Amino acid sequence: MAHNDYIRKDLAGYWYNAKYMPDFSHNGSLYNGYRNNIEEVLFYEFAVQGYDMAFTYKGKRYYFLSEPDYVAFSDENFTEEYQRFEDGNTALEQFKIDGKSIVQIIEELEDVEAF
Repeated sequence: MAHNDYIRKDLAGYWYNAKYMPDFSHNGSLYNGYRNNIEEVLFYEFAVQGYDMAFTYKGKRYYFLSEPDYVAFSDENFTEEYQRFEDGNTALEQFKIDGKSIVQIIEELEDVEAF
């Protein structure tokens, strides 16, 4: 797992996303402190834990490959990389669909999963 500036460790020794922080007091622990499964997958499992990730937006499936030192927008088999990003948060902020970042369209994403 790449240890980027936003990946920090809490007092109990758990890694978390310091830019898109979980809020356990408001959201509880069901989704590791996030509002729902979508936020948990994007901001924790993908951006912090380094899992590969996929989601559907307006009927099209998107795939992201996580490597130790970068992430990439890729094909469904994770064999071809179309665009590379420094880390998960950067991909969520800089990858554009219809001129908007993944963070900007988060409420419209479907079938979000990490693997």
